[in-house]
Amino acid sequence: LLTSRGKALCEELEVHYENFIDCYDWKEVLSPSIDPYSGMSSLQRVPERFAQLLRHGEGLLQRVYFTRHVFLKARPMFLNDQQYLKVLKGLMAKFPEFPEADKIPGYDLLTSRGKALCEELEGHYENFIDCYDWKEAALHLINEVGTQTSILSHDTNERLMGVWLDLMVMFVRLHLLVATIADRKTILAVYAKMYQYTKSLPEPNYIKVSKWMMMYDVPFRQIQEDFRAVNDQMGRALLSTMMPYLKTRTVSIMRKESALSITLKSEDLTRPAHDQFRHELTMTSRVFQWVVYGYLAVPGALAAPGAVDYLKAVLAESYLAPVFKDVTFPIYPEYDNLFTNYKSKTFSLAKQKKVVKDAAVSSVAEAHRKHHERRVYVRQEMEALLHLLEDRPALLGPKFPMIIAGLHLAKEEIFAHFRQQVEQPPEKLRKHYKPDDWKEKRISSLIYLIHKFTELINKHRAIIQMYHLEYMAVADALALQSLVDANFANAAGPNVTQLAQSIQSDLASCQSLLDNVQRGGAPEMNFRGLRASWLRMQALMSATGSSLITQHKALVSRFEVVAQHSLNVDGIDEQLEEFASLKQLYYFKESLFTSFDQSIVDGPDQPLHAMVYIHLLAQFPSNATEYWPEEREIIGTESVRIANESLTKVATRIATILHTMATEYIRNDYQISDSNAALPLLQKRKDYKPPKDYVPPAEPGSESAYRNRTILENLRLYERNAAQLCTALNSVLDLTVYDHNITPREYLRERIGTNLRTFMRKALPTGNVDAPIQRPSLLAMQFRIYIATLSFVENFVSLDMGDLIREVLIGESYVRSLGKSGHLNFITDPEIDPLDKETFLQQILQFYIDLVHKRILVPGVVYSPLRQGFVSKTVMPFQVEGYASVVELKALATLIGPYGLKAIDREVLKFIAAQVSGLKDSLTSNAPVLDVIQSAYYREARCLEEFKRLKDVDSFMNKSVQIGNALTMRQLLHQALHEVLQEEVPFIVNTVDAMFHEYQQNTFMHPDLVPVDSLAVDAGIDAGTADPYLKATLKKTTTDADKRIWDLLPVMYAASFATSSVWREAVYKPQIEGYLNNAHCLARCINDLIVCFGSITNPTSNEMDIIASLQKFVEVSSVILLRMARAKEDRRGPVDFPSVIVFLDKFMDNANLLTYDVLESCLPYALLRNMYKDIYEVKTQGKPVDPTFIDTAGY
Repeated sequence: LLTSRGKALCEELEVHYENFIDCYDWKEVLSPSIDPYSGMSSLQRVPERFAQLLRHGEGLLQRVYFTRHVFLKARPMFLNDQQYLKVLKGLMAKFPEFPEADKIPGYDLLTSRGKALCEELEGHYENFIDCYDWKEAALHLINEVGTQTSILSHDTNERLMGVWLDLMVMFVRLHLLVATIADRKTILAVYAKMYQYTKSLPEPNYIKVSKWMMMYDVPFRQIQEDFRAVNDQMGRALLSTMMPYLKTRTVSIMRKESALSITLKSEDLTRPAHDQFRHELTMTSRVFQWVVYGYLAVPGALAAPGAVDYLKAVLAESYLAPVFKDVTFPIYPEYDNLFTNYKSKTFSLAKQKKVVKDAAVSSVAEAHRKHHERRVYVRQEMEALLHLLEDRPALLGPKFPMIIAGLHLAKEEIFAHFRQQVEQPPEKLRKHYKPDDWKEKRISSLIYLIHKFTELINKHRAIIQMYHLEYMAVADALALQSLVDANFANAAGPNVTQLAQSIQSDLASCQSLLDNVQRGGAPEMNFRGLRASWLRMQALMSATGSSLITQHKALVSRFEVVAQHSLNVDGIDEQLEEFASLKQLYYFKESLFTSFDQSIVDGPDQPLHAMVYIHLLAQFPSNATEYWPEEREIIGTESVRIANESLTKVATRIATILHTMATEYIRNDYQISDSNAALPLLQKRKDYKPPKDYVPPAEPGSESAYRNRTILENLRLYERNAAQLCTALNSVLDLTVYDHNITPREYLRERIGTNLRTFMRKALPTGNVDAPIQRPSLLAMQFRIYIATLSFVENFVSLDMGDLIREVLIGESYVRSLGKSGHLNFITDPEIDPLDKETFLQQILQFYIDLVHKRILVPGVVYSPLRQGFVSKTVMPFQVEGYASVVELKALATLIGPYGLKAIDREVLKFIAAQVSGLKDSLTSNAPVLDVIQSAYYREARCLEEFKRLKDVDSFMNKSVQIGNALTMRQLLHQALHEVLQEEVPFIVNTVDAMFHEYQQNTFMHPDLVPVDSLAVDAGIDAGTADPYLKATLKKTTTDADKRIWDLLPVMYAASFATSSVWREAVYKPQIEGYLNNAHCLARCINDLIVCFGSITNPTSNEMDIIASLQKFVEVSSVILLRMARAKEDRRGPVDFPSVIVFLDKFMDNANLLTYDVLESCLPYALLRNMYKDIYEVKTQGKPVDPTFIDTAGY
């Protein structure tokens, strides 16, 4: 039964089993007695003890940091309540002792919340208990190793010395971090007192923990006492790091030694970079902390020759030392206090107090130059190294130690930069502090290099592992074989020899691992035991009374190389975490993203590296640990927010630059506009005087003049900036930040779309009352330039700008409520309103509604068939030809498309319907008279009498002219749309046209053919008598009972020739091929109304009835006009009779259902020809004619 679920049981119980293992290991650390089961001495267990203490120490730092965060950022309520403060003051009066409960004023306040306070403070109290236990174990191990070893030196047993000093530094950092919690004593006292109150027992750990808290109230005072036994040993260890450290801090030496360069010494191109110098480069940040904290812990070691000078050099590096995350330690106040007050019988630090002052000044006034020099060096060398290794990844194996050294230096400089951005120097040093000196514009380059190297290593980690595994299997194994001989075994003894042989056996297993990999396997590579054996071996060889460590330096050196090689096989992730992880930059996020804001704006290459900050945000949630799991949610949410803000800033920056570039290009294009071209010609005229407020336009090409060079230079910089930011955005397809999957380019797409919409809406209005919007052709030109500028993005980002532009244009011009082609609901449904949102189309629509309702009805505005548009007199402030001509409407069609024009068409149709209702009223009131005229129009006397009885004829005709204007405007819209579609999508338009002409025109709106008719109209094709939209609109104004009224429409229009002032004032102008009062638009109005109402009200669907109505209009009109021709002396007749006669010819041009023989039978062609001759004849009145003069009739 067990074996059947063996694997599942292992997985289920594994975590719990490991918990017990960790408990046992922790017990062993706290109990330094000899393990009765292993028979090993305390030095033999050094690796396990150091590993456990360092691991648990890191966890305690995290837990104490959490306590600090809680009591600093979100203090418990009882610490802020004034009532509780009085109670706490009485409770803490004699800390760590407690006064009697009845002597504490307001004690009941605490006891009333006793259980809640215990629960609230329990976790923090236990943190301090564990800190005390850890302190005891760590102090014991530090003193034990320090006293039981003969030497701890960088040159002899570096690994052992390193972990020993690391533990010392962690010991100091933990106490410094605890000391930053201002309420630490309050936590202890309140919890212990409430524990005693709720459980009626004293808290068992309170006495020792409170005593520890009091002893370390001023941390270094007690630490110096704790480390007194290892003062000399630690001093020698610190001093042994002096030469390597100072060497690694000098850029000239690093250049000379080719620390980060492969190509400087070409003969070493493929040789392994396992030299001691590069290893020392990876230790610089550790050594800095060793020295800074070490000499504060063992100030007696400063008596050694050279120690003070060494300390001075280290202190000059920075005025801060890291404690944990964003918590830092101000170095100089503590050292100033040490050199002032430290007393020793053998030497005096007070005499050398100037050393601290000089170092302090140097760390503020000069250190920034050293850091800048190192950053420049690291950046240059790492860039070259990255390009080479990307091209030749096989070099990653031998050059991996060099890469790790470079990553460490870069990380060290990055954190130093941000620490110094957050924390200013002490007050006494601020006169030497200049914030601008500490700013590093290209810090993003270092972050980028670390990111790229991390990606490269992860991508090719197999190369690195196989290289070092093979190195261990062959070269290292052979070297140790010659060093671990019989002489060494006799001198070392069985324990050391056994450890050496275990390492050799581990090396022997490397060959089998290699064979397994070559066969395609994936064996587990774990050499932690090898490294633990080497550390244990170092401890035994360094024991008091033993000189093995100094006698066998070659063997020690080789074992150290082997240990490092093993780490390069199974510890790549650990090394990347230690030397390349920047996740703790989260705690400097404000300064970090201040540098981000700077990086996207300026610099030679910083914008290229902008996206590395977003990669950092993806790493930040991993800062959370098991000791504070809630932090993951906090960091993750914050990271997502910052990612959104940062990408929005990048997208906004790019879009703003593109807008600036487009605006400049539009301004340059405006220099060669027609209005500017006229200025030089006007200036040549002697009588020309510009207006007072006139500002002459810029001359074409003026932007290239030397005095304007800054404009072009700024434009080039903008273009470079945009190109770099686009390249950076395109480098990341998508990225997961916490629980959000982010696609950076979508931010740019959205922002460009928003900018395009904003540009369209803001470019349209002019601010001029007479011409409230831009001419469509000018707007289209600006839009084309803007679109061409936006296409710049496609060169660098995988973004379909054409799709984006179409989406924006459709969004700004498409009205969903208008429906699809083939449906008439947008006409028949009064609830549909195309103005359903604030869009570009809305502004245009409002203008063209005003144009149809008011502007083209103003006297002086005429439709000119010759110019294919409405024209205004030149003296008028509003020039309608800039908005209502085929050329301008074609430009409008390119901007708002068929759906936009369809929305305008709907408003025009609504206007027509409103005017037709007025016509119906006039017809109804005049129906009896019109019936008489219809039956007796050939009787002149009777007609003249009836004409006098007609009412509101002028109103009827004026409405008809307005309808004609609207129908003409609609025809211009359709013509412009058709021409644009013919240019852009000819195959579609031709297909629709062929389909529409496949059958006879659908005059009577048969339902099966209406969809095709509608599609034809939507494509701008002239539907003739089959216009479904016009008929659907007019159908709403009439009923079946109105058929008799609409049958009188031809008679009413014919009678208007003798009764309306429209015809009396009609004057035909050949220059515009139209009448000055737009009477020629009546031709389209009369024909369309007769056809539409004939088809709507005809129950038999007989087209001959419509033709008969049209013929009736021609016949009655001809009779009336011929009678008027005989009575020219009648003052009530037209001012220009030929102009009225030729109207019938214009009507025949619009009447598709009639042929010219109908007019010929009523009105002789000879008469029409003579009328046209009179109109077109140039009357010179005896004066010579100027052949260059063009008569435009004032238009």
